[in-house]
Parts: sequence; C-alpha cells; structure tokens
Amino acid sequence: MFSRFLSTRCGALFLLIAGLSALLPPPVRANITVTDMLHRSVTLPAPAQRVVLAESRHVLTLGLLEKDPVQHLVGWGDDLQRYSPATWQALQHRFPAAKNIPVLGTMNTGTFSMEQAIAVKPDLVIFTLYGPVPPGLDKLDAAHIPYVFVDFFRHPFTNTIPSIQLLGKVLGQSAQAERFITFWQQHMDGVAQRLTSVTDHPQVFFHLNPGKGECCFTSGPGNMSDFIAAAGGHNIGADQLSTAIGQLNSEYVLSRNPDFYLIGGGSAVSRDGLQIGPAASPQQIASSMQRLLKAPDIAALSAVRHGHTGGIWLFFFDSPLYFVGVEAMAKMFHPQTFADVDPDATLHTLTHDYLSVPLTGTFWSALSGSQP
Repeated sequence: MFSRFLSTRCGALFLLIAGLSALLPPPVRANITVTDMLHRSVTLPAPAQRVVLAESRHVLTLGLLEKDPVQHLVGWGDDLQRYSPATWQALQHRFPAAKNIPVLGTMNTGTFSMEQAIAVKPDLVIFTLYGPVPPGLDKLDAAHIPYVFVDFFRHPFTNTIPSIQLLGKVLGQSAQAERFITFWQQHMDGVAQRLTSVTDHPQVFFHLNPGKGECCFTSGPGNMSDFIAAAGGHNIGADQLSTAIGQLNSEYVLSRNPDFYLIGGGSAVSRDGLQIGPAASPQQIASSMQRLLKAPDIAALSAVRHGHTGGIWLFFFDSPLYFVGVEAMAKMFHPQTFADVDPDATLHTLTHDYLSVPLTGTFWSALSGSQP
C-alpha cells in the first residue's frame, strides 16, 4: 500500500517538474567574441562546427587543439597536398576523411575561391597572415559568414599566443590551447634564457629551397630571419633585401663570408633540394645535403669547408611548431651553450602529448662537429 502511494506521489511530482520545465525559456547560449590578428572583433553564437581552413597546412595547428583536426572541416586550400606530399600522406593515413574535404583552391597562387567557400556553408573561415590579405572578403561579409585571421609568420613572437587562444575559443578548445601555450612558452623561454649569456651571434646564410634554378634565394626582414634571430643567429639576407623573400647573387654571399650555412628544405617546390621532413631518413638527408654542398657557389663558402652547415624543415615555420625549429637551430649555432638541450626529446613530447597529426621522420640535421 505504502509503495503504491509513494509511486503515485513520485509520478505526480515528476509530471509537475516536467510541466514547469516546459514553461521555462531555453537556456541562453553565450556568444563567443574574439579579436583576430587584424584587430577585428568577430562573434560566433557557439564553437564552430563547419570550418573552412584557407591553408590546409594549418591542419597541423588544428592538430594541437583537436584529437580529430579534420572532423569539422568542410573545405580547405591545397597547399599541404601540393608542397608537402609526405605530410599529406601521413595525415590521410591517420584521418581518411581528409581525402573527402572539398579543395577550394590555393591561397598563394590566388586561386582560392570565396564563392566555393560560401557554397559549403561554413560557420567560420580561418585565414592566416602568411601572405597579403586575400581579395573577396566582402563576399563573405555579404553572406554573413564570420572569418578570422591568425598569424604565426608576420609577427610570430607577438601573435602566436593570442592566435592559439583565439582558435581555442572558436573551436571550443580553450583548455587545450592554454595547455599547449604553457609548453610552447617553456621552450621559447628556455632558448631565450640561454642566449642571454651569448655575445657571439653567427652570421647565417639561410638558403631557401636550393637545388634547382639560380643561386641564391633567401629571406629578407621578418619571417625566417626572425626565427634565426630567436635561435641566436643573424640571417645576412635581412641586410640586403627589402622583401620577405628575394635573391642574393653568389658574389654577395661569398663577400659576406657567413659563419653558418643553413638549408631550408622539405618542400616540393624544389624536388632536387634537401630531402627532409616526414618519412625522410637520416641517410636521405645526408645524401641530399652532401649533393647540395658540392654546388660551386656553395662549396666555396668557408662555412661549408669547415663543416658549419645544417638543414631545417621549412614547414615548422608559419605554424606554432616553429619553437621546435628554433630550438634545433639554436643547438646548431651554439652547440656548447645548448649541449644538454635535446630537440628530439622536445619533438617527441610534442607529437605524443599535444599534436594529433602524425609527424615522424627527420626534421633537422647538422654536420657532425659543426660549430661557428
């Protein structure tokens, strides 16, 4: 009798609560408002679920925040597929759905289509400041599609943390963003702290994608010159060029007599260049580096004759992963100061504890015993 009474009362109470709940307004979902790297205020009603990634190589950046960095992508550029086929192969092996993401063009060739971006109905488009601001943004505005700009290249040491925080907010991954920032800051601060005791900063000739065409392309002010400076070196291209990338003649390079020769490679732009990066073995890197060092314009450099040479994977840069490249270059330029620093261990921790995109291979190399 009592159990039947209790059951009746509980049932009535449940119906009463359900009825009152139906009368209450739905919970208000707080908007997400961020300020992007062009100082634009952008508001989303909720974390983005349909994302266009204008440059597909930044799936590496998303991989720092999400366990499945392609799950929300409804369109992207094809720069990763074009310029780092080995990374693309590793990505689609881990995440087969990557093969089905619509390709909307290539940002740096001007073929990225805003119309196609609108057609896939994103609730967010992510751009970077690697190149100029793309034309056609007014079409996104007219379609009421929000977009943000992040930056790991123009002003990386200023914009990396706010860019990661921005992405954490718009993707609903703020906790993971802060976790990565702590790791990033620890390693960047570690390099900077050691360099406070260094007074001799080697003059570096950074050779961009050698192996095909005329010598000698390099970076001007900013971009790679900034990363080299953060590693305790000075890129001589910044003294001669006014553009982000340009060409030095071999006579100028020889006249500067740089202390260190650094090759940037791993890009399909130069298939005869330095073979480095995902799936590259130390033997492949050594073989391709030795071939490049025999070029007449390069072999004459004092740095090359004395073994002060190294190579670095270009795709570390224009991404938050550049801190690993900075650490590796710092050890090349200042082997004694960084004798107990292990960039391989840093990369291992990154790929196992933070990055969901597989990165296995060899990403830097220096000739044994090289020291400026």
